[in-house]
Amino acid sequence: MELVGERLRLRPFRPEDLGRTRAWVADPEIARWILPAWPLLPTSWEEWTHRVYTSPDAIHFAIVLFNGRHIGNCSLHTIRWDEGVAEVGIVLGEKDCWGKGYGPEALRLLLSYAFEELGLKKVVLHVHRENVRAIRSYKKVGFTEVQGPWPLRLLRPGLVTMALEARAWNPALAR
Repeated sequence: MELVGERLRLRPFRPEDLGRTRAWVADPEIARWILPAWPLLPTSWEEWTHRVYTSPDAIHFAIVLFNGRHIGNCSLHTIRWDEGVAEVGIVLGEKDCWGKGYGPEALRLLLSYAFEELGLKKVVLHVHRENVRAIRSYKKVGFTEVQGPWPLRLLRPGLVTMALEARAWNPALAR
């Protein structure tokens, strides 16, 4: 299954995507923004890959331009099916693609899938307060900051939690 946008598509994450992903998360400029979802020790990559393909509570996509270039990854993870809630993760690893609107476009596709296909009620994300570019992208597609005792925020000071509910989702306005 693929989700197709105006300039890119989301396709299922595949084993051949792992090498690029590994290089991206090893880059200090990218790694500083990534929460501890990605394994940083080489011995954990095989375990992580297995988890990607077998977890019933996660759906991972590669972000691919129409020319075939893999520029990043995004996911719905920690899906609580009984509550209709998931967390969102995204990384644009190709730095020359930053600031061109690819992140919001990928998020629009992922959110449409989450709300319209999967029937989720709410998606949540955590972002470093200093990651202004990411926060701007999240707001652009409709996320708002929320308060509350999120366990991850308690463990990692400086995080902002943002959420978007299905009833507030309007793909036409998220452009």
